[in-house]
Amino acid sequence: MPVLDRESTIEKAICSVLDQHYENLEFIIIDGGSKDKTVDVIKRYEKELTYWHSRPDGSPLIAANLGIAKATGELIGLLMADDWYEPGTLQKIGEALIAHPDADMVTCGGRLVAYDEKTKTYQSKLTFGTAQSLFLSFYNICFAASAICCRFIRKSLYEKIGNYIPFDAAGNRALTTDKELLLRAVLYNANDIFVNHLGYTYLAHKESTSFGDNKKNIIRMCEEHRDTAEVYLKRQDLSTKHRLLLRYWYNDQSTRLLIYQLVEGNFKEVITIAKDGFKKYHIIWPLAFLYTTGVIITKKSLQLVTQGLFE
Repeated sequence: MPVLDRESTIEKAICSVLDQHYENLEFIIIDGGSKDKTVDVIKRYEKELTYWHSRPDGSPLIAANLGIAKATGELIGLLMADDWYEPGTLQKIGEALIAHPDADMVTCGGRLVAYDEKTKTYQSKLTFGTAQSLFLSFYNICFAASAICCRFIRKSLYEKIGNYIPFDAAGNRALTTDKELLLRAVLYNANDIFVNHLGYTYLAHKESTSFGDNKKNIIRMCEEHRDTAEVYLKRQDLSTKHRLLLRYWYNDQSTRLLIYQLVEGNFKEVITIAKDGFKKYHIIWPLAFLYTTGVIITKKSLQLVTQGLFE
Protein backbone atom coordinates (compact mmCIF):
# COMPACT_ATOMS: atom_id res chain seq x y z
CA MET A 1 0.00 0.00 0.00
CA PRO A 2 1.63 3.26 -1.13
CA VAL A 3 0.22 6.22 0.79
CA LEU A 4 0.68 9.93 1.31
CA ASP A 5 -1.59 12.12 3.46
CA ARG A 6 -4.68 9.94 3.48
CA GLU A 7 -5.75 10.12 7.13
CA SER A 8 -9.43 10.17 6.15
CA THR A 9 -9.37 6.93 4.11
CA ILE A 10 -6.42 4.74 5.11
CA GLU A 11 -8.07 3.10 8.13
CA LYS A 12 -10.88 1.70 5.99
CA ALA A 13 -8.28 0.41 3.53
CA ILE A 14 -6.21 -1.23 6.28
CA CYS A 15 -9.24 -2.84 7.89
CA SER A 16 -10.39 -4.20 4.54
CA VAL A 17 -7.16 -6.23 4.47
CA LEU A 18 -7.15 -7.36 8.09
CA ASP A 19 -10.85 -8.28 7.98
CA GLN A 20 -10.05 -10.79 5.23
CA HIS A 21 -8.62 -13.05 8.00
CA TYR A 22 -6.30 -14.52 5.40
CA GLU A 23 -3.39 -16.40 6.93
CA ASN A 24 -0.83 -16.32 4.11
CA LEU A 25 -0.50 -12.56 4.16
CA GLU A 26 2.29 -10.01 4.09
CA PHE A 27 1.01 -6.50 4.62
CA ILE A 28 3.47 -3.77 3.56
CA ILE A 29 2.75 -0.04 3.79
CA ILE A 30 5.10 2.49 2.18
CA ASP A 31 4.27 5.99 3.41
CA GLY A 32 5.82 8.85 1.47
CA GLY A 33 6.33 11.10 4.48
CA SER A 34 2.77 12.07 5.36
CA LYS A 35 2.30 15.38 7.15
CA ASP A 36 -1.23 14.67 8.41
CA LYS A 37 -2.30 11.92 10.83
CA THR A 38 -1.79 9.04 8.39
CA VAL A 39 1.23 7.71 10.33
CA ASP A 40 -0.77 7.78 13.58
CA VAL A 41 -3.35 5.51 11.95
CA ILE A 42 -0.65 3.16 10.63
CA LYS A 43 0.92 2.91 14.09
CA ARG A 44 -2.39 1.70 15.54
CA TYR A 45 -2.11 -1.37 13.32
CA GLU A 46 1.66 -1.85 13.10
CA LYS A 47 1.55 -5.17 15.01
CA GLU A 48 -0.46 -6.56 12.08
CA LEU A 49 1.98 -5.28 9.46
CA THR A 50 4.92 -7.15 7.95
CA TYR A 51 6.76 -3.92 7.24
CA TRP A 52 6.12 -0.20 7.05
CA HIS A 53 8.08 3.01 6.91
CA SER A 54 7.42 6.73 6.51
CA ARG A 55 9.89 8.78 4.51
CA PRO A 56 9.72 10.92 1.37
CA ASP A 57 9.89 8.86 -1.81
CA GLY A 58 8.67 11.30 -4.45
CA SER A 59 6.06 9.12 -6.13
CA PRO A 60 3.45 6.42 -5.43
CA LEU A 61 5.05 4.42 -8.23
CA ILE A 62 8.42 4.54 -6.45
CA ALA A 63 6.59 3.46 -3.29
CA ALA A 64 4.95 0.59 -5.16
CA ASN A 65 8.35 -0.56 -6.46
CA LEU A 66 9.78 -0.41 -2.92
CA GLY A 67 6.91 -2.57 -1.68
CA ILE A 68 7.43 -5.09 -4.48
CA ALA A 69 11.10 -5.35 -3.53
CA LYS A 70 10.16 -6.00 0.13
CA ALA A 71 7.53 -8.63 -0.68
CA THR A 72 8.44 -12.31 -0.44
CA GLY A 73 5.05 -13.81 -1.28
CA GLU A 74 4.13 -15.27 -4.65
CA LEU A 75 1.32 -12.83 -5.48
CA ILE A 76 1.51 -9.09 -4.96
CA GLY A 77 -1.61 -6.93 -4.71
CA LEU A 78 -1.48 -3.15 -5.00
CA LEU A 79 -3.99 -1.49 -2.65
CA MET A 80 -4.28 2.28 -2.75
CA ALA A 81 -5.05 4.00 0.55
CA ASP A 82 -8.27 5.49 -0.87
CA ASP A 83 -9.71 2.09 -1.73
CA TRP A 84 -10.61 -1.23 -0.16
CA TYR A 85 -10.96 -4.95 -0.72
CA GLU A 86 -14.39 -6.53 -0.56
CA PRO A 87 -14.92 -9.50 1.84
CA GLY A 88 -13.46 -12.83 0.75
CA THR A 89 -11.22 -11.39 -1.94
CA LEU A 90 -7.86 -12.73 -0.75
CA GLN A 91 -9.28 -16.20 -0.12
CA LYS A 92 -10.66 -16.42 -3.66
CA ILE A 93 -7.43 -15.11 -5.16
CA GLY A 94 -5.38 -17.61 -3.16
CA GLU A 95 -7.64 -20.50 -4.18
CA ALA A 96 -7.32 -19.47 -7.83
CA LEU A 97 -3.52 -19.58 -7.64
CA ILE A 98 -3.62 -23.05 -6.08
CA ALA A 99 -5.95 -24.20 -8.85
CA HIS A 100 -3.75 -22.58 -11.52
CA PRO A 101 -0.13 -22.85 -10.32
CA ASP A 102 1.17 -21.64 -13.71
CA ALA A 103 -0.68 -18.31 -13.45
CA ASP A 104 1.35 -15.12 -13.81
CA MET A 105 -1.55 -13.00 -12.64
CA VAL A 106 -4.93 -13.47 -10.95
CA THR A 107 -7.60 -10.86 -11.66
CA CYS A 108 -10.90 -10.15 -9.91
CA GLY A 109 -13.70 -7.73 -10.72
CA GLY A 110 -13.82 -4.17 -9.47
CA ARG A 111 -15.98 -1.10 -9.22
CA LEU A 112 -15.66 2.67 -8.89
CA VAL A 113 -17.76 4.43 -6.25
CA ALA A 114 -18.23 7.96 -4.94
CA TYR A 115 -19.50 9.02 -1.54
CA ASP A 116 -22.87 10.78 -1.64
CA GLU A 117 -23.10 13.38 1.13
CA LYS A 118 -26.91 13.54 0.84
CA THR A 119 -27.57 9.85 1.38
CA LYS A 120 -24.34 9.14 3.32
CA THR A 121 -23.75 6.11 1.13
CA TYR A 122 -21.31 5.01 -1.55
CA GLN A 123 -22.86 5.25 -5.01
CA SER A 124 -21.58 3.03 -7.78
CA LYS A 125 -20.29 4.91 -10.83
CA LEU A 126 -18.75 2.09 -12.85
CA THR A 127 -18.39 -1.68 -12.59
CA PHE A 128 -15.87 -3.82 -14.46
CA GLY A 129 -16.58 -7.33 -13.35
CA THR A 130 -16.51 -9.66 -16.33
CA ALA A 131 -13.75 -11.81 -17.78
CA GLN A 132 -14.26 -10.09 -21.14
CA SER A 133 -13.91 -6.55 -19.78
CA LEU A 134 -10.75 -7.42 -17.82
CA PHE A 135 -9.14 -9.78 -20.33
CA LEU A 136 -5.44 -8.96 -20.62
CA SER A 137 -5.28 -7.46 -24.12
CA PHE A 138 -3.98 -4.35 -25.83
CA TYR A 139 -7.53 -3.22 -26.54
CA ASN A 140 -8.74 -3.45 -22.94
CA ILE A 141 -5.60 -1.84 -21.57
CA CYS A 142 -5.73 1.09 -23.97
CA PHE A 143 -9.47 1.69 -24.26
CA ALA A 144 -11.06 0.20 -21.15
CA ALA A 145 -10.18 -0.11 -17.47
CA SER A 146 -6.63 -1.35 -16.91
CA ALA A 147 -7.76 -2.07 -13.33
CA ILE A 148 -4.24 -2.63 -12.06
CA CYS A 149 -5.41 -2.95 -8.44
CA CYS A 150 -7.78 -5.77 -9.41
CA ARG A 151 -4.78 -7.71 -10.66
CA PHE A 152 -2.65 -9.75 -8.26
CA ILE A 153 0.68 -10.11 -10.04
CA ARG A 154 3.19 -12.85 -9.42
CA LYS A 155 6.51 -11.57 -8.10
CA SER A 156 8.27 -13.68 -10.71
CA LEU A 157 6.43 -11.77 -13.45
CA TYR A 158 7.69 -8.45 -12.09
CA GLU A 159 11.19 -9.97 -12.06
CA LYS A 160 10.82 -10.96 -15.73
CA ILE A 161 9.16 -7.84 -17.20
CA GLY A 162 10.23 -5.17 -14.70
CA ASN A 163 8.44 -2.88 -12.25
CA TYR A 164 6.54 0.39 -12.71
CA ILE A 165 8.38 3.21 -14.51
CA PRO A 166 8.10 6.22 -12.17
CA PHE A 167 9.42 8.92 -14.54
CA ASP A 168 8.80 9.89 -18.15
CA ALA A 169 11.46 10.44 -20.81
CA ALA A 170 11.89 14.06 -19.69
CA GLY A 171 12.47 13.02 -16.08
CA ASN A 172 9.09 14.25 -14.86
CA ARG A 173 7.18 12.23 -12.26
CA ALA A 174 4.74 9.94 -14.02
CA LEU A 175 1.16 9.88 -12.76
CA THR A 176 0.24 6.49 -14.13
CA THR A 177 2.27 3.83 -15.90
CA ASP A 178 0.06 0.88 -15.03
CA LYS A 179 -1.10 0.62 -18.64
CA GLU A 180 2.52 0.50 -19.82
CA LEU A 181 3.35 -2.31 -17.39
CA LEU A 182 0.33 -4.32 -18.55
CA LEU A 183 1.33 -3.86 -22.20
CA ARG A 184 4.63 -5.48 -21.25
CA ALA A 185 2.67 -8.33 -19.64
CA VAL A 186 0.68 -8.88 -22.85
CA LEU A 187 3.82 -8.99 -24.97
CA TYR A 188 5.28 -11.49 -22.49
CA ASN A 189 2.11 -13.60 -22.99
CA ALA A 190 1.40 -13.52 -19.27
CA ASN A 191 -1.10 -16.13 -18.11
CA ASP A 192 -3.93 -14.18 -16.42
CA ILE A 193 -6.61 -16.11 -14.49
CA PHE A 194 -9.96 -14.40 -13.93
CA VAL A 195 -11.90 -14.87 -10.68
CA ASN A 196 -15.62 -14.15 -10.90
CA HIS A 197 -15.73 -12.01 -7.77
CA LEU A 198 -16.17 -8.26 -7.35
CA GLY A 199 -13.18 -7.88 -5.06
CA TYR A 200 -11.79 -4.35 -5.33
CA THR A 201 -13.45 -0.96 -4.82
CA TYR A 202 -11.92 2.27 -6.10
CA LEU A 203 -13.04 5.47 -4.39
CA ALA A 204 -13.47 8.56 -6.57
CA HIS A 205 -12.98 11.84 -4.75
CA LYS A 206 -11.61 15.30 -5.54
CA GLU A 207 -8.07 14.47 -4.36
CA SER A 208 -7.85 11.25 -6.37
CA THR A 209 -5.15 11.31 -9.07
CA SER A 210 -7.08 9.12 -11.51
CA PHE A 211 -10.70 9.84 -10.58
CA GLY A 212 -10.58 13.36 -9.11
CA ASP A 213 -11.68 15.18 -12.31
CA ASN A 214 -8.52 17.27 -12.00
CA LYS A 215 -7.97 18.76 -15.46
CA LYS A 216 -4.19 19.06 -15.03
CA ASN A 217 -3.94 15.39 -14.04
CA ILE A 218 -6.17 14.33 -16.94
CA ILE A 219 -4.02 16.30 -19.40
CA ARG A 220 -0.86 14.76 -17.96
CA MET A 221 -2.25 11.23 -18.19
CA CYS A 222 -3.29 11.79 -21.82
CA GLU A 223 0.26 12.96 -22.54
CA GLU A 224 1.71 9.90 -20.82
CA HIS A 225 -0.57 7.52 -22.72
CA ARG A 226 0.24 9.21 -26.04
CA ASP A 227 3.98 8.98 -25.25
CA THR A 228 3.62 5.31 -24.31
CA ALA A 229 1.94 4.58 -27.64
CA GLU A 230 4.80 6.30 -29.47
CA VAL A 231 7.44 4.31 -27.57
CA TYR A 232 5.74 0.98 -28.23
CA LEU A 233 5.21 1.74 -31.92
CA LYS A 234 9.00 1.74 -32.28
CA ARG A 235 9.18 -1.88 -31.18
CA GLN A 236 9.85 -4.57 -33.78
CA ASP A 237 7.97 -7.36 -31.99
CA LEU A 238 4.44 -6.00 -32.45
CA SER A 239 1.78 -7.80 -34.43
CA THR A 240 -0.12 -5.85 -37.10
CA LYS A 241 -3.18 -5.82 -34.83
CA HIS A 242 -1.20 -4.40 -31.91
CA ARG A 243 0.39 -1.78 -34.13
CA LEU A 244 -2.98 -0.62 -35.48
CA LEU A 245 -4.46 -0.46 -31.97
CA LEU A 246 -1.53 1.60 -30.71
CA ARG A 247 -1.82 3.99 -33.65
CA TYR A 248 -5.45 4.56 -32.90
CA TRP A 249 -4.69 4.90 -29.16
CA TYR A 250 -2.18 7.63 -30.00
CA ASN A 251 -4.80 9.47 -32.04
CA ASP A 252 -7.49 8.89 -29.41
CA GLN A 253 -5.33 10.31 -26.61
CA SER A 254 -4.14 13.13 -28.85
CA THR A 255 -7.78 14.07 -29.54
CA ARG A 256 -8.68 14.03 -25.85
CA LEU A 257 -5.57 16.05 -25.05
CA LEU A 258 -6.53 18.65 -27.66
CA ILE A 259 -10.08 18.93 -26.30
CA TYR A 260 -8.91 19.35 -22.69
CA GLN A 261 -6.34 21.96 -23.71
CA LEU A 262 -9.02 23.77 -25.70
CA VAL A 263 -11.34 23.81 -22.68
CA GLU A 264 -8.48 25.15 -20.57
CA GLY A 265 -7.85 27.90 -23.13
CA ASN A 266 -4.35 26.73 -24.00
CA PHE A 267 -4.62 27.55 -27.69
CA LYS A 268 -0.91 27.31 -28.46
CA GLU A 269 -0.94 23.75 -27.13
CA VAL A 270 -4.01 22.99 -29.23
CA ILE A 271 -2.25 24.10 -32.41
CA THR A 272 0.88 22.12 -31.52
CA ILE A 273 -1.11 18.94 -30.83
CA ALA A 274 -3.03 19.26 -34.10
CA LYS A 275 0.16 19.89 -36.11
CA ASP A 276 1.96 16.93 -34.51
CA GLY A 277 -0.98 14.61 -35.11
CA PHE A 278 -1.38 15.62 -38.75
CA LYS A 279 2.38 15.41 -39.35
CA LYS A 280 2.54 11.87 -37.99
CA TYR A 281 -0.69 10.46 -39.41
CA HIS A 282 -1.84 12.86 -42.14
CA ILE A 283 -5.49 12.30 -43.08
CA ILE A 284 -5.87 9.55 -40.47
CA TRP A 285 -5.47 12.05 -37.63
CA PRO A 286 -8.45 14.30 -38.51
CA LEU A 287 -10.60 11.22 -39.16
CA ALA A 288 -9.63 9.76 -35.80
CA PHE A 289 -10.22 13.17 -34.21
CA LEU A 290 -13.77 13.32 -35.59
CA TYR A 291 -14.52 9.75 -34.51
CA THR A 292 -13.19 10.16 -30.95
CA THR A 293 -14.95 13.51 -30.57
CA GLY A 294 -18.20 11.89 -31.65
CA VAL A 295 -17.72 9.08 -29.13
CA ILE A 296 -17.08 11.61 -26.33
CA ILE A 297 -20.13 13.71 -27.22
CA THR A 298 -22.37 10.64 -27.44
CA LYS A 299 -21.14 9.29 -24.10
CA LYS A 300 -21.59 12.63 -22.35
CA SER A 301 -25.07 13.05 -23.83
CA LEU A 302 -26.12 9.61 -22.62
CA GLN A 303 -24.78 10.38 -19.15
CA LEU A 304 -26.78 13.61 -19.00
CA VAL A 305 -29.94 11.88 -20.18
CA THR A 306 -29.50 9.05 -17.67
CA GLN A 307 -28.80 11.52 -14.88
CA GLY A 308 -31.93 13.49 -15.78
CA LEU A 309 -34.10 10.36 -15.75
CA PHE A 310 -33.03 9.37 -12.25
CA GLU A 311 -33.08 12.79 -10.62
